[in-house]
Amino acid sequence: MVLSRERGLVFGALGAVTLAAVFAVTGALGSSAATSGVAGARATLVSAGNHSVRIDGATITVTRKGDGACYRGPRVSSCASTLTADQISYATGRDGTRVVIAGIAGRGVRAVIARLSRGGTVWPKLDGGVFYALLPRGYRLRALVKVLAGGHRVSFPAKS
Repeated sequence: MVLSRERGLVFGALGAVTLAAVFAVTGALGSSAATSGVAGARATLVSAGNHSVRIDGATITVTRKGDGACYRGPRVSSCASTLTADQISYATGRDGTRVVIAGIAGRGVRAVIARLSRGGTVWPKLDGGVFYALLPRGYRLRALVKVLAGGHRVSFPAKS
């Protein structure tokens, strides 16, 4: 009897927290959420206010500001004054001899692809609307490709 009551309380609390989080994020963000996936695309949300996302051992901190956001991580930081569903904002930096790329993506962006010199390609991990990658030594960032809903890809030259 005690075990059943404890399970009921745990599942009830979990449901309430999940519901509250969904309402808070949906109300605060409107349409500024993000999605991701290389192997398995799954919906993720850029949260309101400050939050941190840990990707490949790096912590990226995001601060939502109106329709945009600022983000910072190891050796890289930037701000986007606005971020629509199909936009990305990114910055690059150096970690010794390697290039770091980090940024945020709108909810219509399913993945980000980094096209490198010498024919290299890296798919930065995208989690919680935040993406990050440490590029291999000896490669330069040439272009970024954002993969939108429906598989449509938009490529543009990268600033480094």
